[in-house]
Amino acid sequence: MQKKQHRRIILIHGWGGTYTEAASRIGDLLDFDCYWHKGSFMVPRRIATMIRHLLNVPDPNSHIIALQQLTISRFLASSPTLPTEISLDAYAAFSEARLRHDFGSFGLPLSSDQRQSRAIQLRKQAKQTLSPILNVIQSLQNTWEGPEHYPKTECHARDSIEAYAKAYGVTESLLPLLDMLRDMHETGGDLDTAASAALYAHALVSEANKANRPIQYGRDYAFAFLNYHESLKSLQHYAPATLYAADLPIGAFPDLEEEIIYLHDLNITIARYEDHHPYSPERRQQLEALVADKKLGYLSLSGPPEGDALPEEEEPRCGADMVFDSMVSGTPWDCKGAQRLKEAAHGEDFVTNRTPLGILLTGLIKGGICKAELAQILVEAMAGDDAMERLTERGWASLPQQWHKDLNTIAETLVENVGRITLEDKQTQIITALATHAPPGQPRMPTGKAIEFFARNFPEADYIFYCFGSSWMVARRLDHDDTALNLGALMPILGTEADGGHTGAAVCRPDANAHYPTHLLGRVRATNFMRFSHYLAARLASNGYAVASVEDVSARSQGQWKKGRNHAAIVLLGALALGSLLAWAFPVFRRNNIINSNKEFFPHITINATNTPTQGAAP
Repeated sequence: MQKKQHRRIILIHGWGGTYTEAASRIGDLLDFDCYWHKGSFMVPRRIATMIRHLLNVPDPNSHIIALQQLTISRFLASSPTLPTEISLDAYAAFSEARLRHDFGSFGLPLSSDQRQSRAIQLRKQAKQTLSPILNVIQSLQNTWEGPEHYPKTECHARDSIEAYAKAYGVTESLLPLLDMLRDMHETGGDLDTAASAALYAHALVSEANKANRPIQYGRDYAFAFLNYHESLKSLQHYAPATLYAADLPIGAFPDLEEEIIYLHDLNITIARYEDHHPYSPERRQQLEALVADKKLGYLSLSGPPEGDALPEEEEPRCGADMVFDSMVSGTPWDCKGAQRLKEAAHGEDFVTNRTPLGILLTGLIKGGICKAELAQILVEAMAGDDAMERLTERGWASLPQQWHKDLNTIAETLVENVGRITLEDKQTQIITALATHAPPGQPRMPTGKAIEFFARNFPEADYIFYCFGSSWMVARRLDHDDTALNLGALMPILGTEADGGHTGAAVCRPDANAHYPTHLLGRVRATNFMRFSHYLAARLASNGYAVASVEDVSARSQGQWKKGRNHAAIVLLGALALGSLLAWAFPVFRRNNIINSNKEFFPHITINATNTPTQGAAP
């Protein structure tokens, strides 16, 4: 058995994807862990994010439909028994009733034998559609998994995809499909975490080059993703490895100390942990004890202790500031490009002295750009201080402006289904909103952009619950001065114990909650969204939050109003035209004939000269 390469893994918070992972996900859809449990199919949470996007593509082409068939076939072939040793925290639920409604044409039989048979049929259909590209995908995976053939960058991977497709005679580019699968996994994260990761990589690469030591992305170091509600134990498959972590709040990982020890025993050591968020003195002491015990490397915490504020004379520092100061400043690789990236991240994190580069990078990240490729571009750009030029050459510099223009056409649909829950204590306001689905061919509305829209249009709101039906809800704090809700603690109450996040940002699955009234609400959409908002308010009230009111603050878009008004006018004109035509062509429809024909049915009604009906004498 070949010994695994020891790599340096640089963490980026949130989730993200690469072409390598996108290719593997097609294979994942053939064989991922799946169990049937209490009316739902349970899937590992990491792949569940991609599956959730895949099943909700609004206008799927033949390749997407084939991937959906693969997914449903795996659901049908799932094990009917949930192993006792697995934790539900690591799994996401897909409601069988919801799938039966959305994919009725695929067929979801009830009996076990029929399900297995239908799973085989769906898989066969999907493979027939995908057969021209499956050989390419398999060859790419075999190449990329080799010890000396890691993709150096996303650009290198893109070249490999096109080369293998050409070699196998596939005329249609696979990049749009793989781009979609790669970008489906992009969520969370900000410029500070991406800049911190890029500065780590810049220092590691520069140090290796100075020592004439070979270093290659993929083989010697790589970027990896960790979401706030995940355990560090999810990184164990990287063993053996050395981790670099910045901008990861200690408070987001309640079992951090235990997880550091667990990874250390698997030959995964944390070389550096640098963070600027508040911390408890007790947690700091525990981490310092791990440093003394050589189970944790460099530790630096620049944030204030919980409940305190930084002294006025002390300059706040973000993660990128800390990484720059500890690994770049004063070294031979301290350069203008690294300084410019640090300044950009600082300006975005503290919303002060924002720079053109910082504004562009934030727009790209919030728009769902591939964070791994973005960090790679930033690493390559530091020495020449040419990040803007490289982003322009990649075609990304104009994307935020184009997205803003495109999204303006669908942004107004966000206000069509909006509720407001007001809590009695301090009149805290929570906006509930139903996520919008872009029409086929139009850009999708990224969650970050939707949150920005509501922050601008509801400046009095303190929190938002952005709902993708009832199956997924993203909660964000809009007013950073309001501390009435701890979203990380609240989401398990509205969803399941596996849900959560941190105090200002968290997610949950409302329809997986034991109290969710499936028979009354079912699938949440525009017609019952306010009932869903009342349900959320009831869950809050039953857990000690005094609810003052629940209001419908929806507003139909001006475009829809005009469309409806025009439609009504057309119908009215059509009715008048049809009436005139009937009166002209058929005498029976003329006024005098209608009056005469009615006399025998309504003899007590007479028509006077002014055409006003009057009560006549009873016969």
